[in-house]
Amino acid sequence: METWKLLTRELNHYGVHLIDSKKCKVGDNDSIQGTIKTVRWLNSQAGSQKKVLKSLWDEVVQMLQEESTHTEIIDDNMTKLFVFSLKDFIKYLLSFEGAESTKYYDAISKALSRDINSFSKNQVYSTTDYKLSIDWISRSISRLLYLSDLLSFASMGRKRISEFDITTAAGIAGPWSRLQIPMEERKFPFGYGLKAREKGKQKQDRYVAPFDNYNDSPGVGEGHYWREMRNEPFSWFDREEESPYPSMSLNVASAD
Repeated sequence: METWKLLTRELNHYGVHLIDSKKCKVGDNDSIQGTIKTVRWLNSQAGSQKKVLKSLWDEVVQMLQEESTHTEIIDDNMTKLFVFSLKDFIKYLLSFEGAESTKYYDAISKALSRDINSFSKNQVYSTTDYKLSIDWISRSISRLLYLSDLLSFASMGRKRISEFDITTAAGIAGPWSRLQIPMEERKFPFGYGLKAREKGKQKQDRYVAPFDNYNDSPGVGEGHYWREMRNEPFSWFDREEESPYPSMSLNVASAD
């Protein structure tokens, strides 16, 4: 596919419509603006959100450094989310060079080494909220910088960018994969893969289990097969009462 068409299609996906290399429209706004001006606006928006991101990290560090002397009952699921959020903070920081020497990495590492009972309920619950906010802001910044790079590339002109080779993802499935072939060749026929699913149903262990035959009789074998719902996804008939996950179902009867 031509590089310019691929670039135009990618920008359209994010709501930026190229008119030519010098002009574009953003979102539902009908006004036409310059490509370079839009790039500067995107970079300024990314800069503003970076300040918000830094303030969120500063708040996280300040909150985790607080010592709690109150013994409050905290839900176990929220405790697990709290620990997961701290670990994910570490993964996030390690994606940047030199992050281990920052105050953010030091504060998160010390928090992971503390006793869970030394944290207050507010710290446990707020950390998860900060985690979601930081992830969202980071994603928004990446999106703005990505669009800025695409528009900067488009400003070079259609003839100039045609000299660059663009590698498309041809080994994945989806509407935006295999863009080098026509649309009809990217579609799967109706019913594709259903035959393989039917074979999977017929070859379940409960149908082909090697049960014992007494006295070498040619009849149907006898025995007991322990049904494991995790290994039999096709036998989940009653979705209200049966579950494909291992668990204990307790029916509590109340006395009148």
